[in-house]
Amino acid sequence: MLAADFSRFVLIPLFVLNMGAMLITLQMKKKTKPEFSGNLNILYLIENIIGLGCAIGLSYIAFFG
Repeated sequence: MLAADFSRFVLIPLFVLNMGAMLITLQMKKKTKPEFSGNLNILYLIENIIGLGCAIGLSYIAFFG
């Protein structure tokens, strides 16, 4: 699979879905009491790591692919 195809069919949809999931998690964190939001903090951290990986992959393909 070429790098352009990989970014078009895998990285960009994953990045968009991840950003939507982050918005939903932020809305859930606003509605949840602070003492019950521990798992949401872990979920948000994992979503940030996935988003960072997608952004690094997209930028690598954009510059070097």
